[in-house]
Amino acid sequence: MGGIWETQNKVRPDAYINFESNSLNTMGLDSNGALAIPVVLNWGEVGKFIKLSTNTKFKSLFGKSLAEILPVREAFKATSNIYLYNLNGVGEKAKATVEEFTVTAAYGGSDGNKIHVTVTVGLDNTATIKTFFDAMQVDSQKVESFEELKVNDYVEFSGSFPNTDVTLTLAGGTTVAATNESISEFASALDALDFKTVAYGTDDNTIKSLLALKAKEFREQAGKRVTFVTNNYNAADHESTVSVKNGVTLDGGEVLTAKEAVYWFAAVFAASTVNSLTYATYPGAIAVETMTNDEIIQALKEGHIVYSFNNNEVVVEQDINTFRSFTPAKNQDFRKGKIDRGMSIIENNTRHIFRKYFIGKVNNNGDGRDLFKQQIMKSVLDPYVRLGVINPYLPEDVVIEQGDEKDAVFAVLGLEFIDAMEKLYMRVECK
Repeated sequence: MGGIWETQNKVRPDAYINFESNSLNTMGLDSNGALAIPVVLNWGEVGKFIKLSTNTKFKSLFGKSLAEILPVREAFKATSNIYLYNLNGVGEKAKATVEEFTVTAAYGGSDGNKIHVTVTVGLDNTATIKTFFDAMQVDSQKVESFEELKVNDYVEFSGSFPNTDVTLTLAGGTTVAATNESISEFASALDALDFKTVAYGTDDNTIKSLLALKAKEFREQAGKRVTFVTNNYNAADHESTVSVKNGVTLDGGEVLTAKEAVYWFAAVFAASTVNSLTYATYPGAIAVETMTNDEIIQALKEGHIVYSFNNNEVVVEQDINTFRSFTPAKNQDFRKGKIDRGMSIIENNTRHIFRKYFIGKVNNNGDGRDLFKQQIMKSVLDPYVRLGVINPYLPEDVVIEQGDEKDAVFAVLGLEFIDAMEKLYMRVECK
C-alpha cells in the first residue's frame, strides 16, 4: 500500500511519504532493482513474468537465443535482473502423428512449427528419438520402451512407437497476436511484481500514456517508486517517466532507433544505486543518431534522455526524467535521476523500517516516536550521508510528532540531496 498523502485521512496502517522542496533554490540509494520488459514472442509461456538470469535457457523458454531478443540483449549489458513478459495470447500447439505416435509442442505459438522429431528403430529392440528445433538438435533419447521416453523442453509424447523409422514435422502451431488489451493486462500484472523499472519502446502514444499513468499511480497510490522508460514521450511531465530521444549505432553496424535504445538505459537505471548516469557509457555503441547542439539543448529542456558522442564514446548527455512543471514545493531537483533515486532509497527504507519494526509494535507516545527517530537517523540517513546521497543534517532536522489521530505519526525530514558534478564554469586569470 503506502503512497503519498494530502491530508491525514488514511485508513490502512502504513507509511505515507511526500517529498517537497522547501524553497525554489534548495538542491536537491535505491538498491539494485529488477527491470520488467514486455515482448512479443511466438514460443513460450504467455501472460506471466519469467525471471531471467545468466543461466536462463533462452532457446527452450522463448524460442530465440539471447542475441535474437533485442530488448533483453541490450538490457543484459547492464543487468540480468530482468522479468520478461510475453504479450501474445495462448495459441494452438503444433502437433504431428504417425500411426499411434503423437508429438505435441510444449507451448502454443507458430514457432512450434519449427520442430521435427525423428524416430530410429534399432535392431536391438531400442528406439532413438531425436528432437530438433529450428534445424538444431535439442534432445536425444535411446529407450527400450515407450514408457521410458520422457518429455523435454520442446515436446511431449503420447501413444506408442511406430514400427519403422519416421520423421514427424510438427504443424498447426498458431500465435495469438498481442493487442492493446494485452498491454493493459501486463500493466495490471505489474501490481504483484517487485521491480524498479519497466521499459517499452513503441510508436503508440496510447500505450505510452497507459504505462506512464501506471508508473505515476504506483508512486502516488501504492508507495512503489518505479520508473517507466520509453521513447519520445515527455507528455508525462513526471519523475516516474523517462523518455529517450535518439538512437545509437552498435559496433558491427547495427542501428538501434530510440525505441530500441530504451532497454539499456532502463537496465542501467534499475542497476544504479547512488551514482549519476550523466555521461554513463552505452556499451558497444560507436555512434549516435545525430542531433545539433541546439537540438540537444532543446531536448534536454523538454525532459528527454539524449545519447551523444564524447571522447570516442556514446554517453548519456544528462540523467533526467520528463518532469518540468516546477513549483516551489517540487523544484528542479525532482527531474534529476540521481536525486530521484536518492529519494527512492530514503522512502523505501523508511517504509521498510516502519512496517517491520513499528506498525502495531510500538506505542505512539514520546518514547515510541523518539525510538522511531533514532532508527531513521541510524539506519536510513547516516549511511546515505556517508555515501554522498544527502548532505550532513542536524538531529533537529528530523521531527517526529503525534499525528491528527492517536495512531498517526507525523514526520518531517529536512534533507538536502546531493547531485553529481555536471557543469564546469572556469575562469583563467593570466598574470
